[in-house]
Amino acid sequence: MKNQFKLNLVAAAVLATTSLGAYAEGTSNITNDVDLSFRYRIENVKPEGFAEDALASTLRTRVTLKTKWSEKVDSVIEFDDVSIVGMNDFNSGQGTSPNRTDHPIVADPTGTDLNQAFIRYNGESTKVGIGTQRILIGNQRFVGGVGWRQNEQTYDSLTVKSKLGEVALNYAYVFNVNRIFGDTVAAGDHKHNTHLLNADYKLGNGKLSGYYFVIDNENPGTAGLSNDTFGLRYAGKNGAFKYAIEFASQSGAANNPNDYDADYSLIEGSYNAENFSFGVGMEVLGGDSANGQGFTTSLATLHKFQGWADQLLGTPAEGVSDTYLNGSFKAGGFNFKAIYHTFETDENSTDIGTELNFLVAKKVNKNVGLLLKYASFDADEDSGRSDVDKIWFMVTYKL
Repeated sequence: MKNQFKLNLVAAAVLATTSLGAYAEGTSNITNDVDLSFRYRIENVKPEGFAEDALASTLRTRVTLKTKWSEKVDSVIEFDDVSIVGMNDFNSGQGTSPNRTDHPIVADPTGTDLNQAFIRYNGESTKVGIGTQRILIGNQRFVGGVGWRQNEQTYDSLTVKSKLGEVALNYAYVFNVNRIFGDTVAAGDHKHNTHLLNADYKLGNGKLSGYYFVIDNENPGTAGLSNDTFGLRYAGKNGAFKYAIEFASQSGAANNPNDYDADYSLIEGSYNAENFSFGVGMEVLGGDSANGQGFTTSLATLHKFQGWADQLLGTPAEGVSDTYLNGSFKAGGFNFKAIYHTFETDENSTDIGTELNFLVAKKVNKNVGLLLKYASFDADEDSGRSDVDKIWFMVTYKL
């Protein structure tokens, strides 16, 4: 069904753009831009309890065609291809590599996907887009593109972005989520009847953001991902100090069998000088074990949060509290960053483990970037979890 939808979507985009081109011929200048980029990555995963380590060597090739049909109408068609370059000792997850289930997961299945295909109207204060497109809300804690993985998460959706005075108002209706596992397995495609509403308002030296997400995941076996979430966030700065505070409330909705209620909270601050920064924060995804579920963020870019080892991608029913320290500095054209996490359950404050993250990156020139990244999760012996180490080396090239 997903492949047929994609074919129909491409056909509709081609038909619409052809019609626009015929209409615009002789009355305006049509411009096209083609972007080509490559992202090569080696990922090594060493978990406790596995007979085999994972070693993945993958290349993502992305081609993007941007067409401007008139002053107010443009379109984007984008394809991604993920291929193996050499090492192929990993399980790409969700049944995408059935012969390698004895290996740890590196969630980068191979294949070619239509990543984006949308048409957009750009008015003076309102933009309307329809098709397969990115939806990145705020810091992507609740809705994002999972951009770290080689195959991006995009949304079959209608989006409306408006500026009403000092208020930026965004709405999206999502009817399908194209997940990172691609078209070949059911887990790569989640049918939705979801409404996403968020607004931003400049207040003082910062920004006040509000959001209301009505997530209705209609895919078989995923009813626990449906919820209603309402929240507020304020992020600002005072000289060299930056800070953020956020609170959200969530409850089960639609077809979710769990009648639960859970809260989310965040408080963080940092000091930022020219070449270094230091920060501290606490993020809590609340639990409701009595009703079988904790605070859920199924559309988020999860790798950005709660440690790069990805050991807490799903919130346990008892919830998760993450206290973290981070620091970064620049020297000799290199960017260095380190983060230390301490995890425990929200309910009963039971230790889960600790994690150390380290990253060094360098932009060689405007086209080439290098990155080395490391994560080490040390599980508490009574947590029922396992230790894991991960390391990545990545090269990006953009024409």
